[in-house]
Amino acid sequence: MYRDILTMCWSIKEVNRNLSDRKPTSEFSIKYLKNACSTLAGMMRETGKSMPEERLEVVDKGGAKKSFTLQEVSEMLYDPRKIVELNLIDNINRWARARLPQPV
Repeated sequence: MYRDILTMCWSIKEVNRNLSDRKPTSEFSIKYLKNACSTLAGMMRETGKSMPEERLEVVDKGGAKKSFTLQEVSEMLYDPRKIVELNLIDNINRWARARLPQPV
């Protein structure tokens, strides 16, 4: 599941990065981003069900640290303002990467 979350975060970041480069496809890109964030929200919700006490630490744009349950994070992924304010995609990416099993 963590690899799927990482893949989705990577995809969202790549499409977002390329959004300004491709004006003719920007409407498609925005639709993709909305769908991808919705998919990621579902992944976070499912992970939260199996790990109800798990929290995601985020540092907002102002530098303040905040902690949210995975269920709260999944709800925030439907709010573009929260995604940007809390740098959610990068923070989810960091969280999932830290939980990947380390190769021996």
